[in-house]
Amino acid sequence: MRSAIHTTFGEPADVLALGESPVPQPGAGEVRIKTILAPIHNHDLWTIRGKYGYKPTLPAIGGSEAVGTVDALGEGVEGIAIGQRVMAASVHGTWAEHFIAPARMVIPVPDAIADEAAAQLIAMPLSALMLLEFLQAEPGQWIVQNTANGAVGKTLAMLAAARGGEHRQGLADRAVGGVLPNPLPAFGLQEFQPHQRTQRHADPLRCRSVGAGVRHGEDHPRRSEHVLRPGDVHRGLHHALVD
Repeated sequence: MRSAIHTTFGEPADVLALGESPVPQPGAGEVRIKTILAPIHNHDLWTIRGKYGYKPTLPAIGGSEAVGTVDALGEGVEGIAIGQRVMAASVHGTWAEHFIAPARMVIPVPDAIADEAAAQLIAMPLSALMLLEFLQAEPGQWIVQNTANGAVGKTLAMLAAARGGEHRQGLADRAVGGVLPNPLPAFGLQEFQPHQRTQRHADPLRCRSVGAGVRHGEDHPRRSEHVLRPGDVHRGLHHALVD
């Protein structure tokens, strides 16, 4: 089967190549899925670089989420049918014509959901939902996001708005070529401040832009509590809940 393979770790553009791999066979409790669409997530690229939390055995096929149709069932699998359209995340090797997923992690896709949405409906939206639950934001509070023009940031904004309609989004965003992308307000990001990156997750976020103290800061990749006064600067802040 055709697949995007890398035999060493490095920049994806340099190490990924189109190659042939054996069609995988599902084991007990697994299903084989014929890929329809698979997204390219940032963590997929960092995995290929060998700098993520998980290092695959080489040679490896990229990708960790996809939508497709079930075309083989492993021993003991029930409740899933051959030909059923499903989505799966937190799996490996989805940048191929077929991939394997544990049956317990496969989610049936309703006809009303397009392939383009189903292919990216688990990993990033679930991360945004978990963050929103963790912050326990209340109507009227600010959710300030740093470098949040990706799928998690946009989804967090939409979920926060849908929950109460009064959550305000303060976004300190990276400009692309000095220009802030125009579609961001459509996702519920009511105010934003463009800034330039000097290094990854090291941009200053000034709390005086919202005129209040930060009750909780989410610092990637570590969680940490921060109490800041208006005008304070915290470097590396990814998400914050502001009273």
